[in-house]
Amino acid sequence: MTTHEEFESIAAMDAIGAATADEGHALRAHLRECVPCRRARDEYAEAVTLLARDLEPVEPPRDLRERISPARETRISPWWLATAATIFLALWGWREFSVRVMRENTTSQKAEIAELKTKIDQLNSQNEKLASVLGSTETQTIALTGQEVAPSASAKVFLVPNHRRALVFFNNLPANPGDKSYQLWIIRADQPKPMSAGIFDVDATGKASISIENLPLATEIKALAVTLEPRGGVAQPTNTRFYVAGNT
Repeated sequence: MTTHEEFESIAAMDAIGAATADEGHALRAHLRECVPCRRARDEYAEAVTLLARDLEPVEPPRDLRERISPARETRISPWWLATAATIFLALWGWREFSVRVMRENTTSQKAEIAELKTKIDQLNSQNEKLASVLGSTETQTIALTGQEVAPSASAKVFLVPNHRRALVFFNNLPANPGDKSYQLWIIRADQPKPMSAGIFDVDATGKASISIENLPLATEIKALAVTLEPRGGVAQPTNTRFYVAGNT
């Protein structure tokens, strides 16, 4: 039984007039029921048309009519076989290239869809956390103000002490360089060293947010502050140039 790949090959030959009568008949019968092969036939026909538009017109030889006359011996000229083979290979390569591009586009679209799904899941998770924090009657609000290096910056902390969870929203912070990260610090009343509460980046809008889990008890939190640190964060602040800060 002829396969789809063989019918596509016949379609390419048919497009350049090189298919036999039997092949053409079998192809037309197959195309009535096969959409992919019918699409391939149309693509080949379009490609032949485009190829023909790019060819310079050539005056046929004077004896052409005699060479193709039914009265003469019926055989296919070697030059036509070579030309047909060249065009067939060009069409086949064009078809394979189109299929490969389509597959690559499909793969790229699947990757984009997966990335969007991940972002949607992240947003849904953030929305759930936001709802749990803002919807609690125990939520406390703490304002952080801009310091000398970023006087127009600010932040608002929504803290749920009993759940030891907080959401922090930043505004008007300068965008951090690619080799730096902002880092939020908890200044504890029961310990001499600050405790890292996470790192975050700020885009051109100056906005950012961070979710904090497993906070110390409210009585142990003395203040909150933000510094600019090496990319990925550090165990302890490398400077005291606070961008925003505030006491609890």
